[in-house]
Amino acid sequence: MRCCLLDPRDPRWRQVLAETPHEFYHLPGYAELEAARMEGAARAVWVEDAGRQWLLPVVLRPLKGVPGATEEDATWRDAVSPYGYPHPLVRAEAAEVEPFVRAALAAVETALRAEKVLAVFVRCSPLESLAPAYAERGTVIEHGPCYWLDLSESPEALHQQVRSRYRSYLNALRREGVEAVWAPFSEGLGTFLDLYYRTMDRVGAARWYYFSRDYFEHLASLLGENLWLCEVRKQEQVLASGLFAASGRTVQYLFSGVDERLGQPHATKLMMVEVRDRARAAGYRFFHLGGGVGGAEDALAQFKRGFTRHASPFRSWRWVVEAERYQALIRAWEQAAGVPAEGPTGYFPAYRKPLPEAGRPNSPAVSTSSPASSVA
Repeated sequence: MRCCLLDPRDPRWRQVLAETPHEFYHLPGYAELEAARMEGAARAVWVEDAGRQWLLPVVLRPLKGVPGATEEDATWRDAVSPYGYPHPLVRAEAAEVEPFVRAALAAVETALRAEKVLAVFVRCSPLESLAPAYAERGTVIEHGPCYWLDLSESPEALHQQVRSRYRSYLNALRREGVEAVWAPFSEGLGTFLDLYYRTMDRVGAARWYYFSRDYFEHLASLLGENLWLCEVRKQEQVLASGLFAASGRTVQYLFSGVDERLGQPHATKLMMVEVRDRARAAGYRFFHLGGGVGGAEDALAQFKRGFTRHASPFRSWRWVVEAERYQALIRAWEQAAGVPAEGPTGYFPAYRKPLPEAGRPNSPAVSTSSPASSVA
């Protein structure tokens, strides 16, 4: 059995993708894009044994700057999956998956220790199964439902799943001459960014969700025609704008924004059914909407729930590879914070949670457990 960390330029990474169903979250270029945003290094943990393969894209982040980290700690790193749902890829016969994953993770543990990787955090796809072996070597947490459409269903069945109130809103929009159209990315990016940032401001989103223009341009360069930009317009006015990624058998809802000044709060709903219909016509199997922020059953989750009867849990996998060093960092964080650190089901790795502000024992922070979320 062979196991190592692959550089994005290593041909073995792309070879696995060429032979295994995957999404854009698994691409070397996407891992590099996320690594630049998180100031880390893009890698893929890779295992091969008699033709069976296991691959997981990660961003390695140095521990330098972590509260209480010693000079020796600073030579270690932790690993986090790129933003989204880069589920571990397994290439093996169905009957071999469980024993192969179990053996692969044993090899991965040895390799991570050799590479001085302390802990691993992975966001898992709600559309894929997760072998029990992952819970044997770490903790698997269910955060909440993610919503998706089965595009193999008939147009009539898909229409009936749309909340009746939404159907009334859609009919009213169409009577007013509102339509959803497809815009070239280069032409629509400026408007999208304006609406997206306005929406982030309105909902009080954390700064982490303010992706830069450069980020979106690099994403477009990576995905090309598979990055869809949809606008909802009334004559020349853009009421809403959204980005969607088509890859593998799935179209992913990524980001959207709506211009609340124009008095059309339901414009995004028209965009969703337009994307649904295009994805179905193009032969995709799933339209994945995602869930609420951090997996919560919030207003965003309720919005998405209004389009489908299908839901699956979003899960994260947390793995402490070097327990003694991890606990030492937790103790150092607790001393600096003056409060107990969260357990394995909370913010992970717990030593990366921002320290509480003076006088505010539990100041809000974005957990690395937040799944990919869009804003309606």
